[in-house]
Amino acid sequence: MTAWLILLSTLRPLPSLAITNNAGTKNGDFLNLATDARGVALNDSVITTVTGVDTLRWNPAGLGALDTKEVSGTHVEYYQGVQVENVGFAYPMGDNGSLAVSGFYLSAGSLDGRDNFKNQTGDFKFYDAVGTLGYGRKIFTKNEGFDLSVGANVKIVEEKIAEQSYQNPAFDLGLIASPIDDLQLGLTARNLASSKANFAREFVAGTSYAFFNKTFFPALAVNYSNNAPLRLSVSGEYKIQEMDGAAIRAGYRTHDSLDSSEDSQIKFLRSGGLAGLTFGAGFNYRPPVLQSLLLSFDYGMAPFGALGISHTVTVKGRW
Repeated sequence: MTAWLILLSTLRPLPSLAITNNAGTKNGDFLNLATDARGVALNDSVITTVTGVDTLRWNPAGLGALDTKEVSGTHVEYYQGVQVENVGFAYPMGDNGSLAVSGFYLSAGSLDGRDNFKNQTGDFKFYDAVGTLGYGRKIFTKNEGFDLSVGANVKIVEEKIAEQSYQNPAFDLGLIASPIDDLQLGLTARNLASSKANFAREFVAGTSYAFFNKTFFPALAVNYSNNAPLRLSVSGEYKIQEMDGAAIRAGYRTHDSLDSSEDSQIKFLRSGGLAGLTFGAGFNYRPPVLQSLLLSFDYGMAPFGALGISHTVTVKGRW
């Protein structure tokens, strides 16, 4: 069906994909998209420092460190008219761990449908949606030798194009360990599903360390997928304690070569050689009339050469 080809050509340039012998042989590539602004800036290296609702995308073991309720909303302006919305809620249950739920929705509006002879058949719409339920718990603490948290997600993934839709379950597993102060180690397996679903599985290992009285957090991670070559992510996050934990972030992820663009939104980012770089920042605000509520505002940007630039905004509330 030609409509399927149109859909694939629309989503194929997404940055998580690779130009390899396996490219195009797996489903659910949108599952690899970042769903929060901090994650955009830090890439996979965020797996050891992620907390709250964001754990559902990166590493569910991060729920083991949750100590406040959290609600989150994210809007992503991708290139080629693709938009992503993600909302979530996380709830700590004390020593019994924490629960979190999220909803993800991706759409590019209406597309031009054509038959096998390239004749117009009218517009059609497609969307991708994911509902996720996650649980994480700390099973060892420093008093027992070292910190160790584990977590798991169950996801219901729906893909719809024109009148056809498909639903499949998938699972994520993760752990985060801290054998010594300030050192974090993480491991996660994502998109584990049946052969029928045929999702691209990811296995990510990473580490981070806190320097300068827990203000600077360099991190790195290695991502192995059965749909892409080995990827390396590095990042750094600097927290400004004098500004109530405001942060600036930058990262880099290895990628396939991309063409340069003369029409890029920001001239400095026209070069395809800058693809893989990520940037971001965030700040917190505590309303004077509701001191128990902490609001967080985060922004992330990722350039992709001729493909364009993505912009991500996340707003959170914690109490």
